[in-house]
Amino acid sequence: MDAARVFRSMPGRVLTVVTAVAGLACLAAMAAGGSTELLRYGAVPLLVVLVVWASFWRPQVEVSDGGIELRNVLRTVHVPWPAYRGADTRLALTIETTAGEYTAWATPARSGPAARRDLARGAEARRATGATADAAALEIAARHAALREAGHLDHVPAQGVPAPTVRWHWRLVAGCATLSALAALGALAG
Repeated sequence: MDAARVFRSMPGRVLTVVTAVAGLACLAAMAAGGSTELLRYGAVPLLVVLVVWASFWRPQVEVSDGGIELRNVLRTVHVPWPAYRGADTRLALTIETTAGEYTAWATPARSGPAARRDLARGAEARRATGATADAAALEIAARHAALREAGHLDHVPAQGVPAPTVRWHWRLVAGCATLSALAALGALAG
């Protein structure tokens, strides 16, 4: 059918690039001060860049013919279409499934003033641009409807509706823990 559509925060990507440049500048300044200073305190800017990357660059919502993938900070949830039941956009994009609800970190709700402005204009004026929860929810509803109309969601497997799958980002957690420990050791040694 259609190509996958990905929703991610552009301001989050800009923030990550700015943070990475600042982190590199800190590392360069530490290196200029000597290798001892770099070894002692170098983990701190690396940790900050890793946390900002994990929080603002990496999260996304991908809507494809295979389902919805919510890549959040600590875990990725794949929701196959037969498990999808609906979407809510009050605070952020929340996907309702046969196994419960999952929230997307990458798609916040629109600001209050923008939502009130659209309410005053009427439902047909509702904006769904960018990486907002509304834009993602509209794409999800359209893709779900197209798949249902094409008959792709009519056949339930013999073993029942497939459940959403959750993958935890253990390497990210280990990286943050390692850099935190190195930063603490550097602070104690300093």
